[in-house]
Amino acid sequence: GEQTFCDLLHFYQEKTADGLQNMKGIVYREQTGQIVENEWRKTMDLSKVPFVYENMELFEHKIIYYETSRGCPFSCSYCLSSIDKKLRFRPLDTVKKELAFFLEQRVPQVKFVDRTFNCKKSHAMAIWQFICDHDNGVTNFHFEIAADIIDEEEIALLKTMRPGLVQLEIGVQTANPDTIRAINRKMDLARVAQVTEKIRQFHNIHQHLDLIAGLPLEDYESFGHSFDVVYQMKPSQRQLGFLKVLKGSPMQAQESQNGILSQAEPPYEVLKTPWLSYDDIIRLKGLEEMVETYYNSGQFSNTVKVLCKQFDRPFLLYEALSDEYRARKMHEKKHSREAQYQFIRDFAAARTTLDDILVRQVLTLDYYLRDYARKRPSFALEQDSYKEEIRAVCLKAFPESSYKDVIRDYHIEVFVPPFTDEKQFVLFDYQHRDPLDQNAEIRKI
Repeated sequence: GEQTFCDLLHFYQEKTADGLQNMKGIVYREQTGQIVENEWRKTMDLSKVPFVYENMELFEHKIIYYETSRGCPFSCSYCLSSIDKKLRFRPLDTVKKELAFFLEQRVPQVKFVDRTFNCKKSHAMAIWQFICDHDNGVTNFHFEIAADIIDEEEIALLKTMRPGLVQLEIGVQTANPDTIRAINRKMDLARVAQVTEKIRQFHNIHQHLDLIAGLPLEDYESFGHSFDVVYQMKPSQRQLGFLKVLKGSPMQAQESQNGILSQAEPPYEVLKTPWLSYDDIIRLKGLEEMVETYYNSGQFSNTVKVLCKQFDRPFLLYEALSDEYRARKMHEKKHSREAQYQFIRDFAAARTTLDDILVRQVLTLDYYLRDYARKRPSFALEQDSYKEEIRAVCLKAFPESSYKDVIRDYHIEVFVPPFTDEKQFVLFDYQHRDPLDQNAEIRKI
C-alpha cells in the first residue's frame, strides 16, 4: 500500500494525463463510468518501507508504533492477516539500527504491531537479545505473541530482562474448543497457561491476555467459562473485547451463514449471534467496564482477591459488580476515585457476607498502595487513637530521623482484626515502587 499511495499522491500533485492508467495496484472509475482494475502490485520488500521517526519532536508524548514483519502464519477467520499468506520480515540489521535510535531518544514505549511477533524464533530472539543488551532503563517494548509456541530458550531470555523492559500481549480469545476450531485457530491452551505462569513467576514482565466475545458457538455461559480460565492465569491485565466482522475477512464471508449480525459501519462490532443475544452483549459490555475499573486499573488488586472468595467463580463476581453498578446508576456518569472505592464498600455490604471493618481496611490498603493521599479517604478507619504508638514505632524504625520527616516521606497505617490476626503497623514506601504495577513497597514496622 505504501508505494501505491505515494504514486497516487504524485499523480494528484503533477496532474499527469496517463498517470492512472500506468499505476499498479489501483481500481478507478473513468469519466465514462467504466471501472478499470489495473495490474496488481507485487508484495513490497519491507526493507523499502521508509523509517518515519527521524523527527521525534513530532511524536513527543506519543506511543511509537513499529513493525518488523507483515503477515501471519495462522488463519484465524476474524483477522485480516489470515488472507495474505505471505510472511515477510524487515532485515534485522535495519531493525537493530532503528531500535537503537529509539533507545538513544529514550522514548517511553515502542509498540510492535507484528501480528505474531514470535512466529519466527530466530527473528524474535535476535530482537529480544538486542533490546536486553542495549536497555536504557526507560524504554518499554510491547509485543503481541503466541504463548503456546514459546520454547524454554525464549523463556530463559525473557527471565533475564529488566522489570518493565518488555510487555507481552497474548490473544487467548476463547477457551471453548469448538469455537477454536470454528474460527480456524490453532492453540494449545494448556501450554498457554504453563508459559504465562512461568513468566508471571519472574515478576518482570507485564502480561496482557485477550478474550473476544461474540465468536461462533460461544454463548453467554461458555464465555463465562473462558473468562474464568483466563482469570486463573492471573495476568497483569485482561482485555474483554468484542468480535469485529472486518470487511474482507473470512468471518465476513461466513457472517450470514453463521447468522451473525454486526454494525455496517466501523468498527463493525458484533450486535448479536445465534449463541449470544443483543441483551447478552450489552450485559457483557457492563462486565467489561467492571474489569477495566476494578481489575485493569490495578487500584483494587487486594480488594478483588477478597471479594472473589465470596463467589463460586470470578465471572460471577464481575457480573454481580456490573449488576449493582447499574442498579445504582453508577454507569451514567464518571466518578471520583474515592467514589469507586465507596461503591465497593456498598457492594460488599449488599452482595457479600464480608465484615465491613475488613472491607474498609483492604480498601485502605489498596488506596495507599497507589498514592500518598494527603486527604484521608472517608471509608478508612480512624487512626487518631494510635498517634502515640505510631510515633513510637517510627522513632524506633528510623532512629536518625525526626518523626516529622518520616511521616512526610512515608505513610503509616494501623491494621487490626479481622483484616489481620493482630494489630499491625504498616509502612508505605513511595520512593521504592514495584516496577510492574507501581505500587508502593510496604513493610511491617
